[in-house]
Amino acid sequence: MKSGQTYAVVDVETTEVQPDGQRRLIQFSCVFLKNRRVINKFNTLVNPQTSVSLEIQQLTGITPAQLNKAPLFSDLAATIYSLLQNTVFVAHNINFDYNFLNQELERVGYPSLELEGIDTVQLAQVLLPTLPSFKLSYLSSYLNLDHRHPHQADSDALATAQLLLLLQKRIDQLPVETLATLAEFQTCFLHQTGKLFVTAYQQKCHQPQQLPAYLVKVNDMLIRRDTYQSVSLQAAVYPQSSSDKQQLFAGLIEWRQPQAEMMDVIHQALNQGPPALLIEAPTGLGKTLGYLVPIMYQLAAGKSNGCVVSTATTALQTQIVDRVLPLLQQLLPFNFSAIVLKGSWHYLSLAKFAASLKQLQSGQSRLLQLRILVWLLTSKTGDLDELHLTKYQDPLFDQIRHTGLESLNPADPFYEYDFLRRQRQHIAKADLLITNHAYLLQHAQQIGQERILVVDEAQHLAPNALMASRQEIDFDQVKICSDTLLVMAQSQPAFSFKDLISQGILSPASAQEMIRVLRVIDHRTWAVREEIIERFVVAEKGTQIFEKLLPLRQIYGFIKENVGEFKTIATAFEQLTNLYFQFEDLTTQLQAARRLDKVAQNFLIEFLDWLKQLLDQLAAWSNFNLQQIENFKQAKFIWLKLPLTHDAAHLHVIFGAFQMHGFLQAKVYQWFSQLLFVGATLSLPGKQQQFICQQLDLPSKTPFVKLPGMFDYQRQAIGLMVSDAPDISRQQTAYAAYVSQMIIKILQVTPGRQTLILFNSQNMLEKVYQRLQDVTLTATRKVLAQGITGSNEKIIKNFMLGSGMILLGTGTFWEGIDLPQSQLEQLIIAQLPFSSPDTVINQLRFNQLRQAKKSTFWELSLPEAMQRLQQGAGRLIRTANDHGVLIVLDSRIITRKYGCWLQAALPAKMPLKAVTSEEMLSKLTKFWQN
Repeated sequence: MKSGQTYAVVDVETTEVQPDGQRRLIQFSCVFLKNRRVINKFNTLVNPQTSVSLEIQQLTGITPAQLNKAPLFSDLAATIYSLLQNTVFVAHNINFDYNFLNQELERVGYPSLELEGIDTVQLAQVLLPTLPSFKLSYLSSYLNLDHRHPHQADSDALATAQLLLLLQKRIDQLPVETLATLAEFQTCFLHQTGKLFVTAYQQKCHQPQQLPAYLVKVNDMLIRRDTYQSVSLQAAVYPQSSSDKQQLFAGLIEWRQPQAEMMDVIHQALNQGPPALLIEAPTGLGKTLGYLVPIMYQLAAGKSNGCVVSTATTALQTQIVDRVLPLLQQLLPFNFSAIVLKGSWHYLSLAKFAASLKQLQSGQSRLLQLRILVWLLTSKTGDLDELHLTKYQDPLFDQIRHTGLESLNPADPFYEYDFLRRQRQHIAKADLLITNHAYLLQHAQQIGQERILVVDEAQHLAPNALMASRQEIDFDQVKICSDTLLVMAQSQPAFSFKDLISQGILSPASAQEMIRVLRVIDHRTWAVREEIIERFVVAEKGTQIFEKLLPLRQIYGFIKENVGEFKTIATAFEQLTNLYFQFEDLTTQLQAARRLDKVAQNFLIEFLDWLKQLLDQLAAWSNFNLQQIENFKQAKFIWLKLPLTHDAAHLHVIFGAFQMHGFLQAKVYQWFSQLLFVGATLSLPGKQQQFICQQLDLPSKTPFVKLPGMFDYQRQAIGLMVSDAPDISRQQTAYAAYVSQMIIKILQVTPGRQTLILFNSQNMLEKVYQRLQDVTLTATRKVLAQGITGSNEKIIKNFMLGSGMILLGTGTFWEGIDLPQSQLEQLIIAQLPFSSPDTVINQLRFNQLRQAKKSTFWELSLPEAMQRLQQGAGRLIRTANDHGVLIVLDSRIITRKYGCWLQAALPAKMPLKAVTSEEMLSKLTKFWQN
């Protein structure tokens, strides 16, 4: 911030959009800063001369009576216009406040303001790159700013002023090298926001600067040094007695008897066997510490090489690392080391990122680069998930993601500092490896090494194993890759093989051979694609996605008829693989000898990237082999998938393992010394561990421990099951209307309650969402809907940060989201979670059960629905302080014979009542009144 310059930090509150398409001002506030101090404030309400919605009144706390007494904007315009002259206009989302204020000024006859401007949203995104939200309310809470009345303009303006001053301090602390790049790209910021970096750089660049010891400069880019240190575990005695454990927990975590029982069970199992143990640990027990404490004592005693903890998702990995490990370190009387393992695409490639800074980028991509540049000053891992982005659709990510250790060039200056390379070097030294099921299935042999394996959220391992066995060919992506490579090689105007040959870098023979092989793949794979569509794709009218399971005898016959084509492509694939390694070696040698200029180097790197993508797409081609198909028998399957909604849709041929028997034993379990399987929903009523043992490829007599729950459901919750809903299996439209009507009534009698509504079909969810949009409900309550109002991550984030919100979800929303206390108060099950029998996977599983003369419903559909219902109901009560209502609108839980099994899947001690729709509303009201 310039000395002597006045900064006007503005916030406005407005009406909703009026019939003329415009909003009207209801409050204007401004905080004036000079020399980094508040020098003045101005605040006024404004009479909009129109009605203000109830939602705006509730949001701002401003009443119609207050506005009726306030001056008109036409009477205030001269004062506001005068106050803002010769200032720099600052706002949190400047494009709204600045443009809106100008529209209002023009409306009453004043000229537009022509001021320099600063946007604190963009500033915060760049300077606080790892925050999950940049809403002013979240920033105020996180940074401890004075923000007592969110959505009142005077409070918002003061908070924004404090935020600007804090962000300026962050700018002052940036190294001059980072400031230089931020200043260089100042124009990608809104208005004159980037000038703050220019000013700071100009002040610093002529002063002697010393780089902090934790940073290292590589090719003008600053990154953190590798500070990972392995530790030697100190021997310690496991706390056997309750008093010993209570002493260990004192002042850190509350005493939970079931958690202590879990620790003892695991301690005994690790020392006395068995080799595998299943543990069902209900929500709220503290299961992660429940298994980590005894395991760490086991490692400290030198009785194991280490431990791998695998959980269902990368988000759950982050939860363990951010929340549990710091607490574990406080609890234990000795230090330990831990690292997180994810797929390579989660990590930043330093070399690619540095190259991307020199390439032309869109404004949005450039801002993202600057955010990453600041993040690199603090990141120890290079894990892109640290940025908490809700989606990774920016084209920049395709340029900068890591593509694996094999893609690294030892001659590159960033090789020594590569994040993924660092991580792999630390594996052998770490006591704890925190990973996810997908990574475990791909790298079990590498990370096993006779370690203990904990499979957390164990119910998800089998579906992940099914996915891990899949191989896929996207014929259209093969065409895109091969076409791109041929254009680059032959006819790209800027640079092509012709230029490499003229520089003596590439021989004409090598160039011709590469082009020949690429042409074979380009032409022949497309011919096979057309043959497959003509032979197998017969879609019914109205079908959006064509999916078909291919009988092995049909695909065998197809390959036999076209065996020449398949063999030619297989040979070309082998030749292309050899050419890839030749080109990679050539590039490495030329870089080491400094024979490549930047243009040639960038061309070769990009060419190799496209070549690698093409090889990855063709990796499954070996399955198109007559001997392979014969070997599949009933253990594998092949299916086609082709969206039919647009001409550019991609044809996918998918190969996968169907029989899990023996798969996990061979793929995963054999590499570990002991196995612990943990989850909140491992058993089913009447089946105990039988179902999960089948799923996890374990012997049916694997020891199973079920720990008692922690919650007082009699006091904390109630379950209401509606008995008079329309039959969903026969009256889909009527049922959608009924669900919509009941949601509206429920929300009317429980204003302000955070409500999650779970569906089993996106189609039904969309029907209900559309009906909710047609009523006034959405004027007072925010409705979020999966697949409609944003990505899953964005929806969850908004729901967690909001109040009185409604979330319509399906699929992943049945599990894996933690919404304690007021984040979730009402859970509505709109549809019982039976999986569709029409999916290719379920067709296969059902056929196998029929061949074994078993019931598809009782052996598969019902057990899976029970497990899913357990998981869904588990969203409601997450802590001992939670209170909530579970409402099941799908009456099949009452009216069908199997309903009693589904009821048994709900929390055991939760009071369950079968009620009519009207009775449900009265009991719901009574519960919240009490």
